[in-house]
Amino acid sequence: MNPLETRIYVFTGFLESGKTTFLVDTVCNTNFCDGEKTVIVLCEEGFVSVDPKEVAKHDAYVESVETLEELTTEYFTMLRNKYHPTQVLLEYNGMWNIDDLLKVELPNRWDIVQILTTIDASTFNLYVQNNGLRSLLYQHCYKSDLIIINRFNKKFMRKSMFRNNFKAMNPVAQLIYENIDGTINNDPDESLPYDYKQKNLDIADHDFGIFCYDVMENAPRYANKHVKLKGKFIARDKIIPNAFILGRYAMVCCEQDTSLIGIICRSEYANQLIPDEWVIVEGTTSLEYDEETGGNIIILNVEHLEGTPPLAYEYVTFD
Repeated sequence: MNPLETRIYVFTGFLESGKTTFLVDTVCNTNFCDGEKTVIVLCEEGFVSVDPKEVAKHDAYVESVETLEELTTEYFTMLRNKYHPTQVLLEYNGMWNIDDLLKVELPNRWDIVQILTTIDASTFNLYVQNNGLRSLLYQHCYKSDLIIINRFNKKFMRKSMFRNNFKAMNPVAQLIYENIDGTINNDPDESLPYDYKQKNLDIADHDFGIFCYDVMENAPRYANKHVKLKGKFIARDKIIPNAFILGRYAMVCCEQDTSLIGIICRSEYANQLIPDEWVIVEGTTSLEYDEETGGNIIILNVEHLEGTPPLAYEYVTFD
């Protein structure tokens, strides 16, 4: 296989999300461009500008496009012939669909190697609670390799709210939190809406998603607990005898695009349940090795199960 000639890094995010600042900082204040010839392609005009003279000190050169239709095979070939770059930093317009870029046939030995998304933490709730804007937010994130959550106010914000929303959109994305002063926030997030250290956990309906994600990420802390929660029967487990998935769906961009969140339950009544049947389960958890994931998982051994009416709003939220 021939080595790559040119790597393309795509910077996505809404206008004023900080992507230009992040791009300029990457070029001017790190060693990212050392030994490289870089082309910066700007697809929208933000409040922070790129100074061509300043980035030229790092062997980086600026080009601009105004419409999505300009990003064609011919355009990237022009960049190749004009600059012969080793890398391209493409600041993508926040109102464009990332899938349209991914469909473009690139020159031979050119490839998109990383998609980076910047998120303004102070306006995140406005986007996630609006169906139209949430769909655009999903477009920014679902293919992203790295999500940078900037302007994070650690006095008033919980990492878990951001983490759970983004993991529903893109389970494999790496998350980085930047404080208001631009420093990286490495503080652990222990701000759960319940005390996981308690022996008995009665999980509220609106905490279902937060609980299930924390169980997946921190399984040992939930061993040997007495748990009660409400969800719906999704399906029988294909490997574990008498086990089923109790779950709910998180809306990732719209009602037609959802992500399943749930927990494995073991019950003698598993074969009597029907898909989408809502139940309340209560029992004791055990930490068990799972061959499919190659690690330990939590299983809820159901001691009491009863039917219940569906929730008025079935989707999981993380606010």
